[in-house]
Amino acid sequence: MNNTEELREEFGYIENQSIKVARARGIGLYDVENDMIITSAIDYYRTGERASAIELINKLEALSSYNDLILFDRGYPSRDFISFIGSKNIKYLMRVSTAFLKSVVNVQGEDQIVEVKCKKEIIKIRVLKFKLDSGVTEILITNIYDKTFTVDDFKKLYFRRWGIEVKYNELKSRLQIENFSGETPIAIKQDFYATMYLSNMVSLAKKDANAIIEESNADKELKYEYKVNTNILTGKLKTSLVVMLLEKNPRKRRKIFNKIMEEISRNVIPIRPERQYAPRMAVRANKNSLNTKRSL
Repeated sequence: MNNTEELREEFGYIENQSIKVARARGIGLYDVENDMIITSAIDYYRTGERASAIELINKLEALSSYNDLILFDRGYPSRDFISFIGSKNIKYLMRVSTAFLKSVVNVQGEDQIVEVKCKKEIIKIRVLKFKLDSGVTEILITNIYDKTFTVDDFKKLYFRRWGIEVKYNELKSRLQIENFSGETPIAIKQDFYATMYLSNMVSLAKKDANAIIEESNADKELKYEYKVNTNILTGKLKTSLVVMLLEKNPRKRRKIFNKIMEEISRNVIPIRPERQYAPRMAVRANKNSLNTKRSL
């Protein structure tokens, strides 16, 4: 984000003794099962995580969604926030830190229900406490009380949060969501929501392309499963999406789409389940300059 006074006033800033730098907070509700961003927002930098989550949950409610379960990291749990989610009839699974309520973190059993007072309300919380392979004790809380769901079930469910980290990497690295083409608040918002839209288009195209690849490989004896190369897919959509959307003739628009699918279905990579990558932990300054933003 460019560092203008207008952006600092609109979105807030971080500062040290010599400079104030414009910053904004982006947040989204992500469907890990279908690889889709349901709703998102770009807010004032110092907006709290819970306040941003409440904004998105209210948007989710307006979409008439149902039977939802939301996974939260340990920055979200509080009595008020848990009460709010319960009022929306939404299921949750949260990780909590050892600084959370003593009645929760000090439970003795692996799977236990506790009651917590929040103002005039009594909140029932199911606490799941177990050790990871590293020896660290993990504490999860939920409002799913059905005992047919075991501790192992919740461990596997919470592990699905890794898909959120993968999506963040896609948004930041492949789609360059932090790299803006303008220096006004409206330009920042346009770029942010256009990137979210493009991300969902990539997900939809990826599903179609992978189905084509799976069908073409059905009769082959292959060592690995093959999927579309997402980098190639993203590049093709970036260069063709605007042209396709602006084309008024449905037949020509479909022809453009079919050409994209044909090209990306030829670019595949093997899926090697055992392969792992060490995370990069380097701290960087703002790496995006205003004149390097790619179109869409």
